[in-house]
Amino acid sequence: MSEAPIRDRVLDLVALLLLITLAAAVFLIAGSAAFTAVTSVGLGLFATWRGRPPRP
Repeated sequence: MSEAPIRDRVLDLVALLLLITLAAAVFLIAGSAAFTAVTSVGLGLFATWRGRPPRP
């Protein structure tokens, strides 16, 4: 298995940072009661993003 190109790694980093920012914003709006839901959804979305098949 070959190493992922830098462009793909940067795209993964940007996606993760955007999900963290979105989760923080929702957490601030919804309050601490939403912590588990927001965290779970964010982790699920990132896992789905990382689990996609490689592009040709």
